[in-house]
Amino acid sequence: MSKVLIIGPDQATIKLYQAAISFQGLETITTSSVGEALSMIDKKPNLILLDITTPDIKDINLIKEIQEKDGVPLIIVADIKKNHALSEHSIEGVCEYLSKADTSVGEIIQKVRKVIDQGGKC
Repeated sequence: MSKVLIIGPDQATIKLYQAAISFQGLETITTSSVGEALSMIDKKPNLILLDITTPDIKDINLIKEIQEKDGVPLIIVADIKKNHALSEHSIEGVCEYLSKADTSVGEIIQKVRKVIDQGGKC
């Protein structure tokens, strides 16, 4: 069974993503700490869903750490508009940058499913 690591800013956000992803028949592991997420990468998730409003995101270069470990594909969800500098797909391993304001939970889950179905390829 494919596994998705969900990193979110609070339990409500995490539970929302977890319920929707679990409904797709995917296993989930969750955390609200980027620091804790680094150790969870050792559990070999097939994809990471990261809400960049997670409080300790500034303390750790998560994307660099992911690339150095296993290169797990990453979908980033943010409170930004798509024309923001973060929306450039220049960071290796980042499959999607999604704006919370412009993207429904259903659309986020469709993106998750697509990456999983493609074997972790963006």
